[in-house]
Amino acid sequence: MFSWTKLSCYAILDKRVFIRSRQQLYEFLLALSRGLPERQAQLSAVWNEDLVHSMDQRKHAQPVQRRARGIQRIASILDAAETVFAEVGYDEANTNRIAAQSGISPGSLYQFFSNKEEIAQALAARYTEELQRVYGSVFSDEAASLPFSPWLDQIIDALLAFHFAHPAFHILLSIPAPSVQFASLVDALPKELQTRFELGFRVRAPHLSPTQRRLSATMTVQFFKAVLRQLLQAEEADRRLLVRELKTALHRYLEPLLG
Repeated sequence: MFSWTKLSCYAILDKRVFIRSRQQLYEFLLALSRGLPERQAQLSAVWNEDLVHSMDQRKHAQPVQRRARGIQRIASILDAAETVFAEVGYDEANTNRIAAQSGISPGSLYQFFSNKEEIAQALAARYTEELQRVYGSVFSDEAASLPFSPWLDQIIDALLAFHFAHPAFHILLSIPAPSVQFASLVDALPKELQTRFELGFRVRAPHLSPTQRRLSATMTVQFFKAVLRQLLQAEEADRRLLVRELKTALHRYLEPLLG
């Protein structure tokens, strides 16, 4: 029989070995009583310090991995919703179609969203975040230092690229009876774009009065919105012509003020 030596007690109390059963405790102390070095005794008992550390890492990694998978699943659902909304419209879309497009069961979808409106709201929030990044880029101080024509072309190209890439965006904004969240979004986005243009005009043409900047920004945004509806419905060849006409019209309108 082995004895409870000071070495064996310290080894356990210092948690340099992880004992999960009476059998492992027996193996560890037996190895010590045979004169094995403490480290070898730990290896004999199997549950050593490295294993404890590995288990702790896995324990903490699991919630992080679950969150990462959840984020990926939400992104996949929103991508699928964008496709469904663009193909059949908001009214005809439903959670079953979105789940099928995403390649998951409706039950899996309901783990993240309760209904179609929640999905649409999340998708609209994602659009808003992306638009904010676009605005931040094309209306930056660095962009404002460009000559007038490249500056305006860059803004138009970036805005059109967003709208062409996300046809469902306009479907969500045209919901007949929008929720409060959608109503505020429809109202806020044009105002945000107008504000960005006003700030850009102030940098490029500080001599303009605040009233003139506001009027010019309003006309620019409204003209862009009007032509955008035609662009989204046009065939590719006609779309290129319309983009050219849009740029020509805005250049001719703004150049006397900003050029």
